[in-house]
Amino acid sequence: MYQKMQSSNEEMKKKNDVISRLEEKTNQITATMKQLEQSDKDLLSQTRTLAMSFVKCASTDTEHQLQEAERHRTSAEEGTRRFKLDFANKADSLQRQIEHKEKQLQQLETDLKIEREWRQTLQNDLHREKDTVAQLGTEALQINGLKKEFHRLQDENIQLKNICEDQEQALEELGSKLSESKLRIEDIKEANKALQGGQVWLKDKDATHCKMCEKEFSISRRKHHCRNCGEIFCNSCSDNELPLPASPKPVRVCDTCHALLLQRCSSNPT
Repeated sequence: MYQKMQSSNEEMKKKNDVISRLEEKTNQITATMKQLEQSDKDLLSQTRTLAMSFVKCASTDTEHQLQEAERHRTSAEEGTRRFKLDFANKADSLQRQIEHKEKQLQQLETDLKIEREWRQTLQNDLHREKDTVAQLGTEALQINGLKKEFHRLQDENIQLKNICEDQEQALEELGSKLSESKLRIEDIKEANKALQGGQVWLKDKDATHCKMCEKEFSISRRKHHCRNCGEIFCNSCSDNELPLPASPKPVRVCDTCHALLLQRCSSNPT
């Protein structure tokens, strides 16, 4: 755009120089026309003077000279007319050229104005792009900081997962040990019951609420003994049946005894 604007300025300078030269030529032609008009006037005055002198002379030579002078005057007038016609044509041509150059100059000025406006628009766009680039650079720095923080949090998360897995493994080991302890306690209870001479059954009048859900017994919620532990439960908390050592036929047991007996069977398949 800058080179194009420079070339447009150079073309405008050249066209201005051409217009200046054409104006100088027009001024020179105008001066020449004035000189020719003055010469024509002088010639006419001389012709008149000669004619007056020739009128006074009555001889044949004088008349011949007068005719000759008349022919010269006519020839000079014809030359002057032709010169004026040529000058008028040249002046019209120069005027058309000047008008054409002025139109080209106006067009170049319009193009130059448009190019300046376009250049200003491009400069404004460039400033906006620079601001956008600066903003993106700031955001990139923030993103890099967030990435570092994210990686740090990922490392912490991995460490916490490892700690959690270790703790879950420890809890599983503790759970297995606890299950084994419960089974041993049940075995001890059963051995104790056997030593005491049989299972102790809770009396119906001593139980007013379910041992597990602690809901009060009523006509609709009846009492049921667990055949393993001897406690009294509601129907929903003792709707399981399993065979026991004292009874090969499946009998009613509570949910707790059901889970313990199944676990004992799974841990002791023999």
